[in-house]
Amino acid sequence: MIGVLAIIAILAVVIVPKVFSTIASARVTNAVASVNSVKSAVTEFAGKYGTFPTTNNNSRIDDLLVAQGLLESRFLVKIGNQPTNPAIASATWTRNAAGQWTSAGGASQTSQSRVISLTSNTTTPNSAGGRNFRLDGANDLPAGSRVVSAVLVNIRASEAQDLSTRIDGEPMTQTDTTTADASGRVVYNTPNASGFTTAYVYLAHQ
Repeated sequence: MIGVLAIIAILAVVIVPKVFSTIASARVTNAVASVNSVKSAVTEFAGKYGTFPTTNNNSRIDDLLVAQGLLESRFLVKIGNQPTNPAIASATWTRNAAGQWTSAGGASQTSQSRVISLTSNTTTPNSAGGRNFRLDGANDLPAGSRVVSAVLVNIRASEAQDLSTRIDGEPMTQTDTTTADASGRVVYNTPNASGFTTAYVYLAHQ
């Protein structure tokens, strides 16, 4: 009996970490799939309307994409902060006679993952909050560009690194989980003391 229990204990030590690792990997896989789905919808929206409206703290581009029938649901990922139930109401989008989209009302969306659209600047990408990406690792986006990105709020540093590896490849991914990532399509700031950070994933710019 003691021998059997010893074997079970050894198997548990070997297998349990692999199970948790597989679960974590599946969650990042889900996030990559969600990013790709939103990217396709963003491209379709740009082809139809020519440009993207800018967002504020209360508005999100993914809600506009849903309203236009280009996405089935809001941008959702299984890593980071999960949506509240009921969901936090966001701003409502309307299009005026001149063809411009504007948003009004709603409550802050900054505590949850979402899709944003902002005017570019030259701030280092990991600190730019979605306003800048160095897609080639060196050059900023053109000044005054409209930049669309997915925001993954409060994810583990290991998840951010894995996300970067899958989307950018190893050459543009940090080799450790304690350093900010400022290159490629996935950028994030230095993880906090608890090992969490917010990642921004480039979708499009014009």
